[in-house]
This record gives sequence, C-alpha cells and structure tokens, in this order.
Amino acid sequence: MSRKNLSRTVIEGGRRYYNSWDRGQSHREERASTRAWLDQVSQDSDVADELVLPARRRVSKDFHDKLGPAKRWLAAQVGRPWNKVYAELRAMFDSRTIAGAHVVNDHMLQWVDRGDPLHALWGPYDFVIDPHGILRRGRFYGASWSRLRKVADALAQGRRAAETRGGWWWFRVAGKTECFDAQCTAAHEEDVRRRYDLRFVAARAMTGDERRRLDRLHPYFRAKIVMIAP
Repeated sequence: MSRKNLSRTVIEGGRRYYNSWDRGQSHREERASTRAWLDQVSQDSDVADELVLPARRRVSKDFHDKLGPAKRWLAAQVGRPWNKVYAELRAMFDSRTIAGAHVVNDHMLQWVDRGDPLHALWGPYDFVIDPHGILRRGRFYGASWSRLRKVADALAQGRRAAETRGGWWWFRVAGKTECFDAQCTAAHEEDVRRRYDLRFVAARAMTGDERRRLDRLHPYFRAKIVMIAP
C-alpha cells in the first residue's frame, strides 16, 4: 500500500460486524412492526388515526478501522529516534484532514508510551521510547489475547492473590454468603434473586517465582487475580 493512501486505508474498513448486524436487525424489526400495523389497519380502518406507525430503532454508527497497515508502519520504525519518526508521521498523515487526524491522534500516537501521565492507565503500550529517545517495541507487542489469558490461568489455577502483612498469599474461594446490603462495596456476583458476597480462605504463601510471574502478567489479567487481602 502506497504511503499516500495509508490514511484512507485505515478508515475504509466499514462498520463493525456487530454494528452491521444490529443495523439490519433494526430494519427487520421495523418491517415486522409495519406489517403488524398494516394488518390492524386493514381489519379496521377507523383505528388508523389512533395507531402510530412504530419508528425504526436508532442504531449509532461504529466503524471498524483497518489498523494493521498503520501499526506495521510504526513497527518498521523501531530502532530509530522517536523525534525523527514523529516528524515523518506528521508529514505522512496530514492532520488537517479528518482521516489523517483520526489515524494519528486517535490511534498511532496512543500506541506509543510518550510519558504522558494522563494516559498512564491506557497501558501497556505497543511501543515505548527508551531513555535514549529510541522507539522500541512494548513488552506485550504482538502477543495474542488468548495466549496471555492462558498464561494467567495457568498461574492462578482458579485462585486469587493478595498482599498481606505476611507477604503475598494465594486465596481460594471457600463459598458464598448471602448479602442483603445494597450499599456493600465488597466483591459480588449478580444473581436473579439475590446478591452474594464471596468468601476467601488463605491457601498458601506465594513463592518467589510465582511472584515474579505475577508481575510479568499483562495488567488486565493481573488485575483479575490480585485483590485486597480479606
């Protein structure tokens, strides 16, 4: 793909798959309700003024951007000074256009950890800038979500981890007690009839190797395992 067409390539993915299905479903619902309305009117024309033809359910647009080419371009710049990469990025994608501004500001710059504290919770990033100003790949660049989940599940084995006064410990779910306090802030599982408060029991102390493996997990899956000590 030529450089001049790269910004247009990103935004030519059309709607997201679920969004296309939802839009089609809204049309199907409209046709069904219209047929039902016509059936009632055909049987009794006097109710035509009383019955309102149902409006189609509104479905907002959600587009599926083709981000692969843009991410591959950044990956090809790894090992180069970030200042030069940023200058070429701005030169290639004209931010004065809607397509260019969307690609650069909403995607490509968000993939790079530039030390912005406001974006600290967005990590981990696909790309980082080392202390020498060189663009590098992030620790989880290219890792599939399923593989990261398998690594986390293999470590946790259905347990939760917490830092206690005696160090890091593994906890297992011992059962559920009924909770009637609607203002309770503890971990709950939603149920059709009632809410439950999970009870945890200490299993054993965490080994040093397990502690290091926990720190190396993707932050999303690490947050699923670590909890406040009960």
